[in-house]
Amino acid sequence: MRRWSRQALDLLWRGFGFWSALTLLMCLWMFVGHHFPLLSGVLAVSALLACMLIAARLDRGGRIVLADVLELLRGHARVLLTLSALITMAGALVWVLLLAKPGVAWWNILYTDRNSVDVLSADWFVALRQVFVYSAFALGLCYFGLNIPGLTSFFQFLCMTLLGLPYRDAWRLAAAGQIRNLGAMLGVALLFMILPATCALLLPPLVPLLYCFLGALGYVAFREIFLGVGENQPRATAAALRPTPLSSRA
Repeated sequence: MRRWSRQALDLLWRGFGFWSALTLLMCLWMFVGHHFPLLSGVLAVSALLACMLIAARLDRGGRIVLADVLELLRGHARVLLTLSALITMAGALVWVLLLAKPGVAWWNILYTDRNSVDVLSADWFVALRQVFVYSAFALGLCYFGLNIPGLTSFFQFLCMTLLGLPYRDAWRLAAAGQIRNLGAMLGVALLFMILPATCALLLPPLVPLLYCFLGALGYVAFREIFLGVGENQPRATAAALRPTPLSSRA
């Protein structure tokens, strides 16, 4: 976990400017649209999956600009948005069927005024917490959304986009990779639970960077488990990523 975290931070630093700006924009959109939980859910999952793709592009080395990132996301937009919508809808159904409290209308998953913020606090720290608490909460739920039994696996998106596997094959391979590396993946799950809550309470402006860090963490874990690559490629000399035999850890 320490090595994966170090590598994730290195990738974050390589593309810090535009990467953090993109996730900040996504978090602000989540605040603006917090009356619509389904919309915020799709934005949160999309932001995390996009960060995984950006981390993969940054690992290839060389110079990267915003246009490269936008082209990368455009090329995988269909898979990214479809999977994000599927995860969000499945999570909404779980909430309606299993988690909804008595007396709470089921349509709160579509539109809700509960805990809404119409006027920011005069205290700047409280105001920052009001803005970023929605994206922090959504990020904390993303790990569970990416691990819906029989439907999704944490590495499934990367197996589909970077390995070119179809949906069910990607799910099976991703699930197998998680099971064979269960200890490390429980550590990743713990970070998804602890870091968003900590940042929302103590350092709200860091929430957008958490999307970058946890997305990069997911990528470096995928790279080692499925490709057998245990270190970031050197920034100046890395060649384009070529198809690599699956690691025995997968």
